[in-house]
Amino acid sequence: MTIEPVSRIRHATLQQAAHWYVTLQEHDCPGALHEQWRQWLAQHSEHQAAWHYVAGVGERFAPLREQVAHTGQVLRQERARGLTRRQSAKALALLGVGSLLGAAGWRVSTQAGWTADLATGVGDRRQVRLDDGSQLWLGARTAVDTRFDRRARWLGLRFGEVLLQASAPDVRPLRISTECGEMEVGSGLARLSVRQQEGHTRLNVYQGHVSVSTARDRLRREVPAGQGIDFTASRFDPPTAAQASGESWTWGVLAADAMPLSELVDTLGRYRHGHLGYAPAIADLRVMGTFPLDDTEQALRLLEAALPVRVRRLTDWWVSIEPA
Repeated sequence: MTIEPVSRIRHATLQQAAHWYVTLQEHDCPGALHEQWRQWLAQHSEHQAAWHYVAGVGERFAPLREQVAHTGQVLRQERARGLTRRQSAKALALLGVGSLLGAAGWRVSTQAGWTADLATGVGDRRQVRLDDGSQLWLGARTAVDTRFDRRARWLGLRFGEVLLQASAPDVRPLRISTECGEMEVGSGLARLSVRQQEGHTRLNVYQGHVSVSTARDRLRREVPAGQGIDFTASRFDPPTAAQASGESWTWGVLAADAMPLSELVDTLGRYRHGHLGYAPAIADLRVMGTFPLDDTEQALRLLEAALPVRVRRLTDWWVSIEPA
């Protein structure tokens, strides 16, 4: 079963699908609810896509399904002690979405990583010496393809984050490709980081210079040492200073200098299992400080101390950051 990307389905629809999925797993679910589910499913193609997504994730991540069922029992017990049925259903639906979507992200990235030349899992970092003597660091949940021959050196970043320390001068061109475009490293020593998220690439150049061309419109930019740039397949954002966070993760810390909270949370999420999300209202809050990647619970405590936010935990697998 194909799992649709989360970005193509509205979050509210995924919540509905997860609620139905959890509800229908209950042994005492009456037939009337099954009929209501079928009616909901037939209302819109997006409902069907969301259902296939959530059901596919549930089938592939049985241990989390068991946790959802256990938590459903706990919530029903809480309801008996005063929690309303609506509150219980809402919490259970949130748990279903969080756990299942967290599992989906892990599963999809893991499957893609199986066929990559180099890959890491959740919370992993890896350092590799390439054929030309260059050093490559892979962050968590990263997959890279390599192709080195007599004519060229090529790295393909499928997803995740890498830091590259280029070796001594080599006559062969050195290129790094993502879904958004291609970066060619200038001759000589160079140090740069590349992060690939869905539909978006970030380049930081610490040493040397890099020529970038977008995948769709073939726009070109030169990025010198000390600068960085964000780009998609069809456009460039204005250049900025190279971000310290692009290389600090190799030391096990995330150095945030006016970093959007959304970016910080997305990075921390690659270093812990389950779902780590944030309320849209606080996505653009700017974060300053240094956060440990190998102890994300401590990082979340530091985040609470630094910003007007609170960390809400429904389970170990569902954590969300909300306005305080």
